[in-house]
Parts: sequence; C-alpha cells; structure tokens
Amino acid sequence: CDRPYSVDELARELCGRHNISISSIYRNVNKMVKEGSLAKLSQNNSRKFLYQYIGARACHEHLHLKCQRCGRLFHMDDRSMEGILKTVMKANNFSINREKTVLYGDCQDCRL
Repeated sequence: CDRPYSVDELARELCGRHNISISSIYRNVNKMVKEGSLAKLSQNNSRKFLYQYIGARACHEHLHLKCQRCGRLFHMDDRSMEGILKTVMKANNFSINREKTVLYGDCQDCRL
C-alpha cells in the first residue's frame, strides 16, 4: 500500500509465482477499483494508469497527496485537511469530494 503499481508490474510479480492470466489481473483490478479498495491514478497525465491499495474505509475520508516524482500516495493530516475543506466551503460555497481529491507535489524523500 505504500506505492502504486501498473498492471504490468502486478502481472510480472503474480504470474511468476502463480498461474494467473493478465486478463484475470485486469478483471480483478477493475473490480477492486469499483469496490473502493484500489485507487486508480493517472500515470504522468497519460492514458496509462497505476493502482494503489487503499483498503480500509478510513482512506475514503481523507484527501490524498501524490508525489509527482516517486508516485507514492499519502493521506493528508486530519487537521490540515479539515482546514482546507472549511476554507474552500466558506470562500466558495463549494463542497469537496474527499474520496476523489488528490493534490500533487513532491514528498519529503524526493525533495532531499
């Protein structure tokens, strides 16, 4: 859950250890995205996607931060998140969908 994977990366890992077809991987990845246990992330603004396990329901309550360099996805700190949500709502009379909101930047490790 600490980084996103492409379907090709998943296939290399799974098919090497198990007898699983690429179509089964796509089918299951799509099912898990619909169920909400995987996040589907655009890869460098292309038509290719990366998938990251987000599992727990609490993940849907957070805004997410995505590192543009390494691709890792983080939960935003609760206090910061609530401040941003309140500011946007008050200033713009607009409610943000937490589940679908990702802010892009560079993580601490990549800035070093």
